[in-house]
Amino acid sequence: MGSAQIRTQPTTGSTATSGFILAGGRSKRMGRDKALLDWHGMPLLNHMTALLQRATDDVKVVGRDHFPDRLPGLGPLTGIETALTVTSTDNNLIVAVDLPLLTADFLIFLRQAAEHSKSPLLACKIRSHFPLCFAIRRRLLPDVQRRLSKGDLSIRGLIEASDAEIVSESKLCKLGFEPAIFRNLNTPEDYLNIQNQ
Repeated sequence: MGSAQIRTQPTTGSTATSGFILAGGRSKRMGRDKALLDWHGMPLLNHMTALLQRATDDVKVVGRDHFPDRLPGLGPLTGIETALTVTSTDNNLIVAVDLPLLTADFLIFLRQAAEHSKSPLLACKIRSHFPLCFAIRRRLLPDVQRRLSKGDLSIRGLIEASDAEIVSESKLCKLGFEPAIFRNLNTPEDYLNIQNQ
C-alpha cells in the first residue's frame, strides 16, 4: 500500500510545502477501499503518492496507518484537521486519494500559486464545485476545529468563509489544465469509465 510518509527533495527557492493525501473515507459507493484500487499496475494510493511527491517536500497519508483521522467518520474535514495538526509547514497541499487524473504539473502550479498568495486557502472552482484538491495554511487549523466541534462539515463552507483565493475554470483552461483532471472515483462505473479513457 505504500509508505505513510515519503521524503522528497525540496524545490529550490520555494517555501517548504507538505503534501497530504486524504485516504480515510469509507468508500461506500465504490464497495471497496478506493486507495487499493489498481491504477495501471499499482494501488491508487501509490499513484497519488508519487504524483504529490513531485510537487511537495514530503507526503503523508492521513486517515489510516500512522496518521488516522483524529475524529473518524466525519468526512474529509476531519482529514484536513489531522493534516493541519501533524504538519511541520505552514503551506500544505491537500489531495483526495480518488483523483487519479491530476498531474504533477498541476500540483506544482498549485504549490507555486499558494506560495505567492496572501490568502490562507487556495482552491479551484469547476462550475459550482470545489474539487478536494487545494492549498491551505496551517493557521486555519483553529477554524477547522471550530467547524468540526459545531458539526459544520462542509468543505465548501470552509473555503467560502476563509478569504480563499479561487482559481476559476477559465483561468485553469488558459493555463492548459483541463477540468477533467478533477474527475474522481466514487462508484465502480466511475472507475471503469476513467480506466477506459
